[in-house]
Amino acid sequence: MHRAHRSWLPLVVAALAVLVVLPSVAQTTDAATAKWTANCSVKVRTSARTTATTRMIIPTNTIVTTSGVVAGGSWSATCKTAVKGSTWLRIVAINGRSTTSLFGLSTVYAASGLFRSGPNPTVAPTPKPTAVPTAKPTAPPTAAPTAVPAPATTDYLSNCSVRLRSSASTAATTKAIIDTSSVVTAAAKVTGGSWAADCATSVSGTSWYKITAVGGTSVSSLYGVSAVYAATGLFRAVTSVTSGYKEGIDVSHWQGAIDWARVKASGRSFAIAKASEGINFKDDTYDRNKAGAMGQGLMFGAYHFAQPGNDPVQEADWFVAKAAYQHGMLVPTLDLERTGGLSPAALTTWVTAWLTRVDQRLGVKAMIYMSPAFWRTSMADTRWFADNGYAILWVAHWGVSSPSVPATNWGGRSWTFWQYSSDGAVPGIAGRVDLNRYRFPSFAAVTY
Repeated sequence: MHRAHRSWLPLVVAALAVLVVLPSVAQTTDAATAKWTANCSVKVRTSARTTATTRMIIPTNTIVTTSGVVAGGSWSATCKTAVKGSTWLRIVAINGRSTTSLFGLSTVYAASGLFRSGPNPTVAPTPKPTAVPTAKPTAPPTAAPTAVPAPATTDYLSNCSVRLRSSASTAATTKAIIDTSSVVTAAAKVTGGSWAADCATSVSGTSWYKITAVGGTSVSSLYGVSAVYAATGLFRAVTSVTSGYKEGIDVSHWQGAIDWARVKASGRSFAIAKASEGINFKDDTYDRNKAGAMGQGLMFGAYHFAQPGNDPVQEADWFVAKAAYQHGMLVPTLDLERTGGLSPAALTTWVTAWLTRVDQRLGVKAMIYMSPAFWRTSMADTRWFADNGYAILWVAHWGVSSPSVPATNWGGRSWTFWQYSSDGAVPGIAGRVDLNRYRFPSFAAVTY
């Protein structure tokens, strides 16, 4: 859960030009606005500089609405001609859809030299969402996709950065490039042009997904078309949609700075962050992770990494002081991975003392995080906790289709949270991260 051997995920960036997005105070899009048209594919970033996070790559002839032009970092690009400068468009809408509804941000930014003023004078503007046709877009006669049987409306996760195209062909226009682990909604699977790629593994084929939404937002709002297409081999099914599970992550200082807006957009609904360890360590990223995750509306909880060689009451008090619990958070967690040299009987006594103290201080029974092997070996597979009010189990069991649950299936209750991978890739996080699932449709039973 919290190891130092994390590898950093290679950054995959594909673009023809530069663009930017910056979080700021919400504002309306109808005051002192102007319209501009993209001369080429353009990156949308989180601030007015080329080193900022890219939120989206918009295609040529996309119309943006701006609230002004601002000075920022220097940029240069080839966009019909070679251009450079240091002024940026402050964008409040793309194809008529506000950046607040698209990204949860009131403004985004793009290099001004990649646009021309006003709607495209020679090419019909990309239709706004209210004018998007409901029929399947017409593709060139030689590339018209033929529908083949497939489930209607299924969600998928991208295994790598993926190009979304205007038709089912690698020769078609790229409408956007989405990040690894982005959630898309496919209305059908179609047969189109041949493709081949290295995406987790080497894949190839001729089948394509007809995609109608990205991250829960319709492609008509995002790109001004009723559907986009992507090679099927670049995706996997979203288990949380078909099983009813909710997807989430757990994090610590090993993940560094996190872009929580992108985490939320990837389909995650909860996060649990390391708050403390032992009796004298506070995770220095906890406070900003708490603010960032809760600010995006994610369910958020805190965990304490146990060091059983210490006094359990002191460890519990340290955790309560550093986690700063408030109503609406997920219940606190005891992360149990070490024995501190204690026997199973002594470790059981230690865990009982820690949990009891937290209950005294916060008035809630914490959940327990552990691996099945650790519990069976180091805790003698006791089911005392499951039978005495500690009903919430967070089990760590990777690389399996369903987790093994100790203590007689946790007293017949099974798992509540399941950490199913320690090597996940999530947009907004530069390195690897633990992936988790929550088993129930509502968080009410696990909310403090």
